[in-house]
Amino acid sequence: MKKLLYVLIILFFVIIAGYQIVKYQFGPTYSGEIEISGLSAETAVYFDDYGVPHIYAQDAKDAYMALGYVHAQDRLFQMEMTRRVGTGTLAELLGEDLVEVDKFFRTLGIPKHAAWSTEEWKKAGNSEWKTATEAYVRGVNHFIQNGKLPIEYTLLGSKPREFTVNDIHAIAGYLSFTFAMAMKTDPLVTYMARTLEPEYMEVLSVHTLPEHHFIPNNYPERDEYSGEMLVNDNLSALLEKLPVPLLEGSNGWVISGSRTASGEVLFCNDTHIGFSQPSVWYESHIEYPGFSYYGNYISGIPFGFVGHNSHHAIGLTMFENDDQDFYEEKLNPNNPNETIYGDEFKPLKTRTESINVKGSEPVTIEIKESIHGPIMNEVIPEIAKMTDNPVASWWVYTLEPTRALEATFKMARAKSIQETENAVRLIHSPGLNVMYGDKDGNIAWWAAAKLPLRSENINSKIFSDGSNPANDITQWIPFEENPMSINPPSGFVASANNQPDTLSNGIFYPGYYYPGERWNRIAKTVTSRNDWTKDNIKTLQLESINEVQPMNVQSMLSASDRSTFKGLESALSALESWKGYHDLDAIAPTIYYKWLYHTMHGMMADELGEEYFNNFIKSFMYIRSASKLIQTEDSPWWDNVNTSQKESRKDIIQAALETTLTELKAQLGNNPEKWQWEKVVVLEHPHPLSSKKPLDKIFNVKAPAVAANEESVNKMAFTINPDGIYKVNSGPALRVIIDFTNVSAGESILPTGQSSNLFSPHYSDQSEMYASGVYRPMLMEETVIKEKRKLVLKP
Repeated sequence: MKKLLYVLIILFFVIIAGYQIVKYQFGPTYSGEIEISGLSAETAVYFDDYGVPHIYAQDAKDAYMALGYVHAQDRLFQMEMTRRVGTGTLAELLGEDLVEVDKFFRTLGIPKHAAWSTEEWKKAGNSEWKTATEAYVRGVNHFIQNGKLPIEYTLLGSKPREFTVNDIHAIAGYLSFTFAMAMKTDPLVTYMARTLEPEYMEVLSVHTLPEHHFIPNNYPERDEYSGEMLVNDNLSALLEKLPVPLLEGSNGWVISGSRTASGEVLFCNDTHIGFSQPSVWYESHIEYPGFSYYGNYISGIPFGFVGHNSHHAIGLTMFENDDQDFYEEKLNPNNPNETIYGDEFKPLKTRTESINVKGSEPVTIEIKESIHGPIMNEVIPEIAKMTDNPVASWWVYTLEPTRALEATFKMARAKSIQETENAVRLIHSPGLNVMYGDKDGNIAWWAAAKLPLRSENINSKIFSDGSNPANDITQWIPFEENPMSINPPSGFVASANNQPDTLSNGIFYPGYYYPGERWNRIAKTVTSRNDWTKDNIKTLQLESINEVQPMNVQSMLSASDRSTFKGLESALSALESWKGYHDLDAIAPTIYYKWLYHTMHGMMADELGEEYFNNFIKSFMYIRSASKLIQTEDSPWWDNVNTSQKESRKDIIQAALETTLTELKAQLGNNPEKWQWEKVVVLEHPHPLSSKKPLDKIFNVKAPAVAANEESVNKMAFTINPDGIYKVNSGPALRVIIDFTNVSAGESILPTGQSSNLFSPHYSDQSEMYASGVYRPMLMEETVIKEKRKLVLKP
């Protein structure tokens, strides 16, 4: 027995010693001294208790070189994944399973567009943002050449190549794609429009929304503008292979001093992005003479998209405008390499590209482009199944080089609200709602996008006839007519991916807008009082209430036989009294979402088939249309086309209820009191290598159950399904609250942690705080910061 005890003790110390050796070999360095060639002066980096670097430099070049170094130290493998998505080179690192993903992004044109943006970047003259960007790249590369690479590279048997400005432009392209809702929606809408009678489509909310969903605009009075002007299987399965998350939506609101206890502006932002490990945002605070900024950074991008200083704060949500159309081309019957265009024939351009594949021979692909854009049939299965004609993607993002770096650089340095707007104008795609608040008391929201003006006969959600020149877009809406609100009388601005009001020219702009539940809740709550503070506004940012879903429940109950609940009366009582809360101990959500799934499936799967139905419930159309579908009595969707009799709304809802209660009893037991929401909600942040078992057990971050919901302010999204286990796949990727009474007391939180390095103490140190609704400080006070861990970067 003693020998066994000794062996166990020795084994324990061997494991501990081994872990420490591996940790030393691969872990990040948060203190000490490091020499970096190219620095002009010693630069200090203080890491706070959550691993946020606070950089004190003599000039911008040194500051951004330091940022590049520490960013790579904590997030290099994340940078690797994002740049490989944007350059179409995932298969080179991860193998043949990713060939189709590379083929998709190359066909879409993101690597090609990145190369164009880089070419234009090189032609442009010197600028402050170019100098800062190139310094950042040198900092990243110094780490690649001299730092301790993360363990993922060892596991993959690979080493990273040096970072480039082209990689940054490729990452910007990947980010823009994640907003491209048309790719996931238009083929589905086109299929439905072509295979179903018009009355089916009338029940769907595909276009504009009811008036109470609008974001009210407030256009400023303007003098003549003197600033810069801009020059005029299935896809879901493929995207699930991506080792990086997609951007889903967001909330942002800014409250003027007229509604706050302090009389100063109160700024709130939470960006909704697919959960992953690491999470998307990386925080860093930079100080050098003439500049101070606390930013939230995308891996591989040197300037913060979200951030603040003592003068102003910038936040983002997705505009969800429609900036991508599909054109179904007609081929010349005598020449398959030409398309018909009016009375002419237009040649198809063809290029070949080679995809390097780890462990296999390179794969050569042929990409064709019409005058409208790349042909997508081979990379979007839904298109290939629908038509043999080539279908081209017309996308605003690829029409001109990106100026995202210049825009974000200038937004951080703006000295006034007008300078901020001038920077916002530089964003042509993707569409963003830029939220703004400042120390002077200004609040603003701009819809930043280059908006095409379509002819009235075009339905932007359905494939257009590419042979008709009248369907081409030739005009653009001036920026001044974009949706915006500047210092409105209401005392607040807010956006939640919902339908804006009309443009200043009186038209509704088409988009992929979410319903107004979140915006309505924000607006109603903010206007309910005039004493908002940084602390009491947290209740709104963290709430999981949806006021529409209880209406769905009441409508469904009115169509069902309540005797079905015999022996399950507490389940009926929970549904009848539900106010839309998704608290972990709630019973109603557990019943409702399973009942909702079976009802929707009973309505639609017979017409759409299983594959298209599954695509539908993952689309914005489902969120937009669910309530209308459920509550419309005479909808043609209720009839099951596979049976001889005509089913009614009551038939489908009742059958769905019976199935739901039977399944819940089998899943959770016969006592509805034990059907708590927390038992069926799962939150796990997946690492890019988690598809390779058992690496998921090592790298993934498991979090406590959260109040998962559909379209509550604290949106924790999931896909409804028949299994009754709801995996939360996206939510706030940060929560930021800033009161301009004391900017240095601003607070934030990330879903997991600052670092993607497995051996960092900041790998997952915020995950439980995040799940529990706890915030942490965003430090900017020098006296506090300089008490923290210090890493000195020396020339």
